[in-house]
Amino acid sequence: MTGPALLGKRPRLRDDLLFSRPLHRGPATVHLVKDRRSGRAFELSGKERFLVGRLDGVRSLGEVGAEYAAAYGRRLGDDHWARLLWLLHQRDLLAGGATEPPVVPATRHDSVDRWARRLRQVLRPGPVAVLGVLVAALLAAVAWHAGPLWQAARPAFTDPLSLLLLGLLAWAGAATHEFAHALAAVRLGATVERINLVTLTCRIEDYAFLARRRDQLLIAAAGGLANGLVLLLVGAALAVVPGAFADRLFSAYVLVAAAQTLVNFVPIPPLDGYKMVSHLLDTLDLAPESRRYLATAPLRLSRRGGARYPRPVAIRLGLYGVWWFFVAVGTAAGVVYFVGALLTPALGALGHVLPAAVVGLTIAGWAARPRRARPSDRSSPPHQQHIEAHQRKV
Repeated sequence: MTGPALLGKRPRLRDDLLFSRPLHRGPATVHLVKDRRSGRAFELSGKERFLVGRLDGVRSLGEVGAEYAAAYGRRLGDDHWARLLWLLHQRDLLAGGATEPPVVPATRHDSVDRWARRLRQVLRPGPVAVLGVLVAALLAAVAWHAGPLWQAARPAFTDPLSLLLLGLLAWAGAATHEFAHALAAVRLGATVERINLVTLTCRIEDYAFLARRRDQLLIAAAGGLANGLVLLLVGAALAVVPGAFADRLFSAYVLVAAAQTLVNFVPIPPLDGYKMVSHLLDTLDLAPESRRYLATAPLRLSRRGGARYPRPVAIRLGLYGVWWFFVAVGTAAGVVYFVGALLTPALGALGHVLPAAVVGLTIAGWAARPRRARPSDRSSPPHQQHIEAHQRKV
């Protein structure tokens, strides 16, 4: 089918598809689209999103093509339209297809849904912000009194009963952490696919497709804030229990729970702090993309190739890449120093050599591992290549 017959067609995308807002992947701006029937997700470039977003069953391909030409100064030929329609049909993204199965309903977790309804007034930006300030103040107070707390807590770390109680309290904090993620997700419109408070797992679907960045930040922050709330409540309960054992347990728990809370906000994958920074910057695969940016910087500086990055994107990726590098180096140095200090009494000078060798081999193995194809290479619809090729010919 060519010419007027093709351009007169009025295809329509399925209404149940999910689209993300514009996101950054390296130097490119992409949109995620998800088929909720199959669970598959794809990436679209800005131009692809422009095209498929106008397939509403009202506008003809000729009208959409005119809008595309006005926006980008290029017209698409009949072969490109035919290829686009074929790809959309193959992926079953068009309405009225013969293979349209019903949408599989999301798994419901009644307890999560029930608590989300009960706490709907608490799971709002205002109360969450107040809780965030309270948790920050609590962590600052713990840091200020870290010395005396450590002195009081030291006996608890050598007492089996205290260690058992600390382990149970830490597990309870971790379970509350995962439950808080699920509550925030349900409250803000995402889907909890799986939650297990015994194995401490919580998987949230459609998280990347929430319309507001604020909602994604709240879901990512909910776990750490819940840890801070548990620290406040349990710490207050232990503080009123009399006795030396309770004092030791209180001090030890406050230190452990404060570390458990604080570590969640460190912006290193796979921690929640990393997810928060990624959402704040609207960036996919922030850590690997920042490393890729730094690794290709010599090519760009020498003008021998490398992708061109918009300045704001380059600044974000460069700063995060530098941060990641210093954290990695600092962590490796800390491991070598502390493990070496433990081994020195037994091994002498070799006490630091052994952990340094292990860390070095670990880093070498990580650097030499096969690189996975970029997600955009695996999932981006092939017709992007044809559209760009057509534009270069015009």
